Amino acid sequence: MPLRDLFTIAIGYLAVIFIMSYLFGFFLGYPIFINLLFVDTIGTICIFGLSLFWRNSSWYDAYWSVIPPVLLLLPYFHGFEISSSSRMFLIIVATLFWAIRLTFNWVRNWSGFSHEDWRYISMKSSQKTKLGKVTIDFLGIHLIPTLCVFIGLIPAVNALYASETQINPIDLIAFGIIFIGVMLQIASDQQMFNFRQDSSNKGKTMQSGFWFYSRHPNYFGELMFWLGLCIFGFASQDFEYINFLGIIVMYLLIAVGSVKMMDDRSLKSRADFASYADSTPKIWMNLFKKRF
Repeated sequence: MPLRDLFTIAIGYLAVIFIMSYLFGFFLGYPIFINLLFVDTIGTICIFGLSLFWRNSSWYDAYWSVIPPVLLLLPYFHGFEISSSSRMFLIIVATLFWAIRLTFNWVRNWSGFSHEDWRYISMKSSQKTKLGKVTIDFLGIHLIPTLCVFIGLIPAVNALYASETQINPIDLIAFGIIFIGVMLQIASDQQMFNFRQDSSNKGKTMQSGFWFYSRHPNYFGELMFWLGLCIFGFASQDFEYINFLGIIVMYLLIAVGSVKMMDDRSLKSRADFASYADSTPKIWMNLFKKRF
């Protein structure tokens, strides 16, 4: 990645985070979820503006991983009381572990503003008018993913700021699920990175390592992260139905949305993908799959 482009992205995100923090402090009288949703939406609009200015929606890529820790910490830095310092430590460490892994993987695979995710290009090219392209860019690429992530964070916010229970074994289970999920993502990312570095693999499907058991093991690890946040909500004895919604929304976004687009593309570009897909789950890990 060109360092100049990375520096530009970093400065842009620091500015957006500053704006979000300022606005959160300005509207402290509002309920915590309303305030967080407001600043999250404003942050998304700012990133969307940068995407339009640079004519590249890659500006939004890092929002998925960079902003969740910010949203979880904003209330704390603005004086909100937490349920348990030990629980906060576990949630923040788990979220930062996930965020750093995801951001690092994006950094090493992004080639700068000369590149834009093919899914973004496909979504925008599906619209014939300029207004349609801008609309799908804002709603489909920026705002809807932001809202999905926000819903996924609700149980963690509840566990941190809307609970009076102390840390308990369920917190440790939640942390363990996230840790295993992120480690799975790290290993899967590295396996795919090594595979792509070998030019002889161009046009072929990755079918070794964790990719032998799942077509998208990295996404399986991603879902484990959101499941872990959901369980943190249970640990705080918050059994509101909305805490279940996050993992459901994330599954639909990833399994029904992203995975389908990626698999459809692979079917057209890789001759060996169809047979691989027939014997390999799209997300879940089939550890009983045998090699022949």
